[in-house]
Amino acid sequence: MTGETNPNLEATKVVCSKCNGEFISYLNSNAYSIICSLCGSISNSYFGTLERSTQEVRLSELPSILPIGSKGEIKGIPYIVINHVRKKENGTVYFWDEFTLFNPIYGQAYLSVYDGHWMYLKELNAQPEIKLRIVIFEGEVYDRFAKYKSKIQAASGEFLYDFDADEVPLVQEFIQPPYLLSKETLSTNITWFKGEYILPDEIKSSFKLDNIPERKGVGMIQPFIGKFQKRTMSTVSFFIFVIWSALQFLFYYSAKEETVFSKQYSINDANNRKEIYTSAFELSGGTSNAEIKINTNIDNNWMYSAITLVNEKTGDIYDLDLEAEYYHGYEDGSTWSEGKSWISKVVSKVPDGSYYLIVYPDKPATMNSVDLTVSVTRNVFMFSNGLIILLLLALFPTYYFFRKNSFEQRRWFNSNYSTYE
Repeated sequence: MTGETNPNLEATKVVCSKCNGEFISYLNSNAYSIICSLCGSISNSYFGTLERSTQEVRLSELPSILPIGSKGEIKGIPYIVINHVRKKENGTVYFWDEFTLFNPIYGQAYLSVYDGHWMYLKELNAQPEIKLRIVIFEGEVYDRFAKYKSKIQAASGEFLYDFDADEVPLVQEFIQPPYLLSKETLSTNITWFKGEYILPDEIKSSFKLDNIPERKGVGMIQPFIGKFQKRTMSTVSFFIFVIWSALQFLFYYSAKEETVFSKQYSINDANNRKEIYTSAFELSGGTSNAEIKINTNIDNNWMYSAITLVNEKTGDIYDLDLEAEYYHGYEDGSTWSEGKSWISKVVSKVPDGSYYLIVYPDKPATMNSVDLTVSVTRNVFMFSNGLIILLLLALFPTYYFFRKNSFEQRRWFNSNYSTYE
């Protein structure tokens, strides 16, 4: 219950034993180490009195991103910020800020921010299982992302442990966005943390901040398109394929494919390149397609026909050019062939009514005659329609996977173990 765990810690003034300046303590006797916010000296207060350490930290590098003493709620738990530490990857220029959150009932948690990307972390009691380049925790697989040593650059606030400004832990990070597992190894102990990506606006709203750092690039565990997971997109793609297959099945069996006209003509020198008018035939069933086909007996030759479909009532015409080519032979010990002795074209959206054809044949001079069969089939199944539907259905998954791949490349750009070139 939020009201029962509100971190209303009593703020008291503490006098620094080095600079005699006063600063605020929220943990009081619960603090092990306290860093003076005025001079950076470290004192231990585990036994109730401040005992100054020989160590000191820098304060000038700490920006006021999330001031100590700020109160906010993360995952339904109210917290107060008790310290701020700026860390740096040893041997590089990369640095990030960490804030310790405290609740009297739930203990401490952490907020980490790098390039405007925020993570909420809590210490794990269980030990994840490490297998080569992956880690398994609670049945989920995390990929190895980074391995480095971290060094403290600056710090301020109170700590529930003995703060050591000189410690340089070995950090290994494993990710499964929007989650992270982090292993910190010191000579004395190993600590595991689990992190979760937090949207910047949530931090800004929860802690009532006026400004927060703008996000740069892609965060280490930043989710792609909110919480839209890859497995969800794979499921969507599968259902798209199922829907497309069902539509293809429906289109195939609903296509009547009724031959409404068919006639064979013998094309010779006497009637070649002269118009042939066919008898009338009916196209019924409402507006639909019509396939016009020529079938010939050409062999190692070609046959051309210009065909016009004419509506007897309206005079509407549909012009087609049909040229069949069929060649074959034997060469270098093997047979070959190309083309076919027939060809067809489909005219879409032809209204019902009475129609006839005007056929203008053009046979090759090398053939005395060509047997030319002209046919019209109403309402044929067209695979191309299904292909168009599939392409339309696949637009979003294709766009998604393209964006996802680009997003992941940018995510892994700073990784020690990127699989991208």
